[in-house]
Amino acid sequence: MSILSKLCLTVFEIVNELYIGVGAGVVGLAVLINHGYRTNQLLRTLTVSAISLASLIYVFQSSAELRQPSLKQIVLISGCDSGLGFSLAIHAARLGFTVVAGFLDLESPGAREIKQFHRKITQIQLDVTSKESVFVAVETINQYLNSNPSYEFYALVNNAGVMVFGEFEWQTERLIHQQVHVNLMGTMNVSRAFIPLLRKYHGRLINITSHCSFTCLPGLSVYGATKAGIKAFSDGLRIELGKYGVKVVMLTPGSFVTQSNIMAKHPEHVHEMHRNFSKEQRGFYEEYFQRYHAYLLGITAPKIPKPIQDSGLYRKFEEALCLETPKPAYKVEPFRYAFYHFLFKISPTPLRDYFVVRFMNMPEYHMTQIW
Repeated sequence: MSILSKLCLTVFEIVNELYIGVGAGVVGLAVLINHGYRTNQLLRTLTVSAISLASLIYVFQSSAELRQPSLKQIVLISGCDSGLGFSLAIHAARLGFTVVAGFLDLESPGAREIKQFHRKITQIQLDVTSKESVFVAVETINQYLNSNPSYEFYALVNNAGVMVFGEFEWQTERLIHQQVHVNLMGTMNVSRAFIPLLRKYHGRLINITSHCSFTCLPGLSVYGATKAGIKAFSDGLRIELGKYGVKVVMLTPGSFVTQSNIMAKHPEHVHEMHRNFSKEQRGFYEEYFQRYHAYLLGITAPKIPKPIQDSGLYRKFEEALCLETPKPAYKVEPFRYAFYHFLFKISPTPLRDYFVVRFMNMPEYHMTQIW
């Protein structure tokens, strides 16, 4: 028998044993261990059994029943002025939680509109970049808990975020800093402030990430970097806080740009970027810059906030929020996203970059001047 044939046979045997272990459960594991002992392959069989046992634990944990929400459980969600935060706050309240919704502006359309969907949502002003604003939010929750001793601080959902669409060279220092300070530092600021309460009540921290944290897309290099930072932060924090009984979960929502006004300020961003171009940049980029942003105008009109219509999103959110033992990460993605991100993952870099360009489908750059 050739080396290749032996290798294929070994792989087949291992995979077959994994199927037995996972498929047959505890009985299958017992059969495998007994077989390994009788055939003097105990070490290999124990390794396969350990993998099978881990798989069984994962499947069991993932299929656990959802915990029943209670008004005595407080859920704080940041960035509720529009889009995802607005929608998650309404959904959590409808599930039966006591929801404290953080708004950058308590006079925003979202703050006014949310009352029409659920009157019991408590609104607070929360600027995640402001130490004073975060401190006041913590004091507000503490006062609420002191006034209601039977209540608990159940979950913190870090959702507040800013996205600026434009190539890195075009973005001003202010726009870059804003994304870093809100998306990444804001998540860290709020998390650090509420960790004592999360430890006290063995709560959970849910960080909203993005598909850009897995594959950073052109035009979103700064935004993607902040989301990748949140992903890395969550991975480390999950282990740090796990021993204290705090669960850290990542939720990656799908594509709902047309149902959100995350790009509402895009015209202002375009004006700021163009206004700060140097003479050389205007000469080099002008025509491409105008075509690029004209293409995005169809999704930039400000909208009165409405709940996002996506049952898959709410199902994953409920699992992250209510499962006794949630998964470390939940991802919501349409088939197109899943298909392309699979290609990104398995392709060599040149082919991957080609697929990214096709996925984005943005206007192409045409060289107009030879340097």
